[in-house]
Amino acid sequence: MHQQRPQPPVLSVQRASIELTLASVLWGFGFIGARWALVSMGPLWITGLRFVLAFLLSLPLMILMAKKSDLLNMKENLRLAFWPGAFLGLTIIFQTWGLQYTTATNSGFITTLYVLFVPMFEALFFRKKLELAHFVLVAIALIGTALICDWSASVWNKGDFLTLLCALAAAGQIVWISRMAHKIKSPFGFNNFQSFWCGIIGVALALFFEPFRLEPINLRAVIGFCSLLFGSTLIAFFIQVRAQRVLSSTTASLLCLLESPFAAIFAYFFLSERLGPTQWSGAILIVFSACFTIFLESRKNKASTHVI
Repeated sequence: MHQQRPQPPVLSVQRASIELTLASVLWGFGFIGARWALVSMGPLWITGLRFVLAFLLSLPLMILMAKKSDLLNMKENLRLAFWPGAFLGLTIIFQTWGLQYTTATNSGFITTLYVLFVPMFEALFFRKKLELAHFVLVAIALIGTALICDWSASVWNKGDFLTLLCALAAAGQIVWISRMAHKIKSPFGFNNFQSFWCGIIGVALALFFEPFRLEPINLRAVIGFCSLLFGSTLIAFFIQVRAQRVLSSTTASLLCLLESPFAAIFAYFFLSERLGPTQWSGAILIVFSACFTIFLESRKNKASTHVI
């Protein structure tokens, strides 16, 4: 008899799931923050500056908290964070670019296809076998997303294709972090370097394709940008990196879908947007899929701790 490689305890899975749900809350409010910030600044500059500032603000704290060995390995951490940062930057850039040619409804549904691409990537490139239940839950989550977005598109255009690239990039970021999670000794430091690469890409493209503007400046625009900087970037992405050290990429991608109903709730209170019965049905399906995935992940970790 032999014993399988020890897996994270169930409590760790539950804690990571709760933390990633909190990140989804912050990302959900990020839609409100972005709407407010766009009054004063273009989307590429918002993307680039929020990640560059996130890196600069976190750098002193990262140095103070780091051990001597961590400081010596900063070059390695910078290298590890390149692809996740690049994927994250491309995700936001393609989504923003695509919105110039397609509707926000189409963009919202097509972007969430990353949930479907994650297990496909893992099965294709890493020969990972997934339970049928995961694919069923992915299908339910996608149906829920279609309902909450009230998707009725019948023709794909340039914007739809660009948003599809956004979904592919988002799946790449999730899968890459999951595959490299065992090498990440400091999620806080890794997230800082991920922000660095994402910010560099965003600013570089903004310099070439988007004139800089900073007007009109109002309190909502400032609050919106700060919510993106601190909530969606510094806190939420740090939580994502830490949670993916415990959760599978499929579970993480499903939990990230919770940002859709949270965004709807925040939009109801702050933007006076209303959801109909169909949209609320979609929100319920997404929440159900995420919660049931937590149950499956916990059960899998319990079984893996048994001696074979």
